[in-house]
Formats: sequence, C-alpha cells, structure tokens
Amino acid sequence: MHVDAEKWIDKAEGDFQGAKELSKKHSLKFAHLICFACQQSAEKYLKGFLVEHNIVFSKTHDLTMVLLPLCLEVDEEFKVLHKHLKILEPYAVEFRYPGEEISRLNISEALEVATKVRKFVRGKLGLEKQKRLL
Repeated sequence: MHVDAEKWIDKAEGDFQGAKELSKKHSLKFAHLICFACQQSAEKYLKGFLVEHNIVFSKTHDLTMVLLPLCLEVDEEFKVLHKHLKILEPYAVEFRYPGEEISRLNISEALEVATKVRKFVRGKLGLEKQKRLL
C-alpha cells in the first residue's frame, strides 16, 4: 500500500478505536464525540482508498456527494455504502454543537455503520478478507 494511503488508514483506525473506547463509558456526555469519530473514521477510510488509487479529492466532510462518487469511479461495489454513509454524514457538523441530541440508539447505529464501512474499505485495500458485500 502507498505510504500516504497508510497514513489515512492509520488515522481512520485511530478514530474508529477512539469511538469504541469512548462508547465503553456509557455516557451520553460523549455521544457527539463518538458519532463524530465514527463519521471521521468512515471519511478517512474513503480518503485512504482514494489516495491508494491516486484520486485527488477536495477538503470535505461530504461522504455521499463528493467522496463516494470518486470511489465509485474506481469500484462500483462502493454503491453498497451509500445508505451507511448517509447515516454518518450529519455527525460531521450538525451534532457537534448545541441543539441536536444524540441517543444511545444513535451511538449504536453509528458504531455499527462505521464498523461496516471500515470492514468494506479494508477488504478493498487487501487489509482484511472480504467474504461478501454488506
């Protein structure tokens, strides 16, 4: 794997592991951080995939309208991620400030979706065996 792609994957993995660790605290005080880290993990995994395939992307948090279409140019199977990325997308900005509340169910869903995105992209990068699409 390209060294720059590895850097993105390392950051993605850090966000993913951080979300999992924070979720063990079972406190809604960390809900926005957990969900944000899940979104960031997915975003960085997509960016790592793009870097590995020499695809240039802009600085963005937009998973479904910017990053996913770029991934689809390389591999059409990425379309299975659309519904999952749609779930994570609002956590990039909307829930990080007062006004929007995150429930325990949101946390569980964000972790589940981030896990699926992680496994899918890692499989595409040859970092994990991929038995089937989501």
